[in-house]
Amino acid sequence: MRRAQSVRHYARPSLALAADDLGMLREGDESNEDVLRKQLLDKDRENDKLRTQVQILQDQLAQRPPLETIQELDREYKNLELLLQGTQRENERCMAELERAKTREKMLERELTRLAGENWQSNLELGSTASAILPGGRSNFRHARSNTISSPSPTLSLSRNQATPSPDRPRSRINQQQEQQQNTGSATLAHIEQVRMLILGMEQRLQVREEKLVKVVERAEGEGRRFEQLRTEISVTDA
Repeated sequence: MRRAQSVRHYARPSLALAADDLGMLREGDESNEDVLRKQLLDKDRENDKLRTQVQILQDQLAQRPPLETIQELDREYKNLELLLQGTQRENERCMAELERAKTREKMLERELTRLAGENWQSNLELGSTASAILPGGRSNFRHARSNTISSPSPTLSLSRNQATPSPDRPRSRINQQQEQQQNTGSATLAHIEQVRMLILGMEQRLQVREEKLVKVVERAEGEGRRFEQLRTEISVTDA
């Protein structure tokens, strides 16, 4: 009797509550599986990406030239760089020498202007630089020299006219003055002739140096283009 009463007071659990508990457990298990499945898919994708990158790197490594070729290109690059630096220094030296020659030419032109006047080229029958440097320029120069010496300057002719013999002056004194004037004129002509020869020689040297400078510049430009080409090839191989 007492046992029946104790069983009677404990309520029997309902079926709906048990079903809810099972549903909660089932949903929790499914969510863990989904998370694991998603993580697995992500890892597979990362693995595929890594395999693709490895394949690309292997292809690039196969296309890359051997180490000996790269070292040889590097040595040639350094040699060309040294050659380019030497060419630039030679170019600077030639330019400085050309500037010094131009300065000296201006000084000589000022000296000629002081001795022969502003129109010293026409007075001394100096042609252009090109005609002076031509092979026939020396013969023309000799012809001009003979004309210059044979034709007296206006100053000398005027002085000779002024030094005509007069009954008041002794003949020896007149002859002495004429000789002094002739000596002065000859010295002036000799000085002008020397300056003229100096200018012609300097023009010849200047033209030779300009031709040499043009060749040096062309060589430097060619080495520069080759230098840039090698730099591009090395950058492509390193990439």
